[in-house]
Amino acid sequence: MTPEPTDTPLNTDPEQSEAAPEAETSPVDAAQSEVTQVKAPRRRAPKLDALLAEATEAAREALAELAEDGQIGEHRGTTADDDRLVTHRFAAELAGYRGWEWFATLARAPRSRQITVCEIGLLPGAEAIVAPDWVPWSDRVSAEEKARLDAIAAGEDPEKALQQLQAAEEPEDQSEEPGTPAEDEAAAEDDDSQGPTAQEPSDQSSSASQD
Repeated sequence: MTPEPTDTPLNTDPEQSEAAPEAETSPVDAAQSEVTQVKAPRRRAPKLDALLAEATEAAREALAELAEDGQIGEHRGTTADDDRLVTHRFAAELAGYRGWEWFATLARAPRSRQITVCEIGLLPGAEAIVAPDWVPWSDRVSAEEKARLDAIAAGEDPEKALQQLQAAEEPEDQSEEPGTPAEDEAAAEDDDSQGPTAQEPSDQSSSASQD
């Protein structure tokens, strides 16, 4: 009998028949391999613009809109905030503002020599006296005030709530603790030194009648 023909081609290459099947790649591994780590470009420090740094008088004239004569002191320095953006600082000669500084921020467009005043104002310096950090009301309120307001919000008597709070805060009565042996001995000696108490006659009139 002749074998029937088959549609499946026979693999006559021994190398292909012995090759191991390729390992399957999971979707998670494939996704991670496609993700490329992009590092943010390192931002360089802004360069101090020479034209703006020399514009000390322009900054002082701009501050004349806020300060009166004699209130703008010596020039304290310049800071490069960004490219072609410079802030000038001046000592503030103001009563009650020790350590504060006037500031004027100047800028210019690229390839332009025209100076623009962006902002002027007064800021605390390193030695300035400033107000303490703000504390939330919930941290500042006393326990009594909080109990009173909670009672009002709940429609209860605030005075009764305060009384309950005070009663809870009062320490419990503690029995008198016994003293040390030395204290007890000293107390006993004091009692012995006083001696017996003299008794007064109960009826002086009767003794007088017998005489």
